[in-house]
Amino acid sequence: MSDSERTWAAVAHLAPLVGYFLLIGQILLPLAILLWGPKSPFVQAHAKESLNGQISYTLYGLAVWLLAITVVGLVLALPLGVALLVLALWNMVKGAMAAGQGEMYTYAFILRLVP
Repeated sequence: MSDSERTWAAVAHLAPLVGYFLLIGQILLPLAILLWGPKSPFVQAHAKESLNGQISYTLYGLAVWLLAITVVGLVLALPLGVALLVLALWNMVKGAMAAGQGEMYTYAFILRLVP
């Protein structure tokens, strides 16, 4: 595979870092790469993995936020939120590193919503 394909695949994993500053950009950027990026199977597979991860992490984050608005949940929400943040960053970095080396990477603890 070409350097361009490996770069696009790595960007699919790291683009959500920029997207977190937009409302749902963390989902839109991998989706844009999936729909309009290079059509190679390698880039498409990494974009799908990143998109599934970001959808999952967004849903988990909403659940943590809903838990935080309860009195009892506030005690649990902070450690769960930190764990979610670490998990998301870990998977994004590991996915980008694997893509840069021309390997596949599977995110841990995500829902497979985009086949």
